[in-house]
Amino acid sequence: MSPLLVNQKVLNENYKKTCQNMYDSLTRQNYKSYIFIPYNFGYHWILLILSVETGNLIVFDSMRNPKSAIQHIIDPLNRVWKKFVKNNKGRGQWRPELNVNMDYPCARQQQGTDWCGYYVCDYLHIMTPCGKVTNEDTRMSQMGDECYSTDRINAVCEQLAGFILNEILDPRGEFYHDGHINRGLLSTS
Repeated sequence: MSPLLVNQKVLNENYKKTCQNMYDSLTRQNYKSYIFIPYNFGYHWILLILSVETGNLIVFDSMRNPKSAIQHIIDPLNRVWKKFVKNNKGRGQWRPELNVNMDYPCARQQQGTDWCGYYVCDYLHIMTPCGKVTNEDTRMSQMGDECYSTDRINAVCEQLAGFILNEILDPRGEFYHDGHINRGLLSTS
């Protein structure tokens, strides 16, 4: 789910539209094992991973905030999940309500740092094996429960900068966008 469409600001400004965006995203991606939701609230980034097959919502928060701190996103996600399950009966054996796991081991952010965005990028990097054969448990175990060293944060920064340069800014990159907004599918006739 795009953090441009799902974040605390847009959720507060237009709850109904944000829920619809989440539902549309879930519907389009329902065949996937996981849906990644990088989420920003109060100048802090976390990563929510929705396991479509099990209905588990795993929360990776480097600051270890209590569940109450993110209840404002859990409630609409549950609302969207319930609608999704209701409208897709017979297509899967989904639980009726999301099972939220706040205790999954992930790296701890050092006090006084603003590295939460880098942690989210690293979690995403670990969870998307890019063709490497690994299972979920192996990838999840790489997250650890320690603070990242400055060297590791710098490595994440370098990887992110390289990705932006090669895949987003370069016209030959997979995610390059020329600035034009595409308002619909073009006709091929």
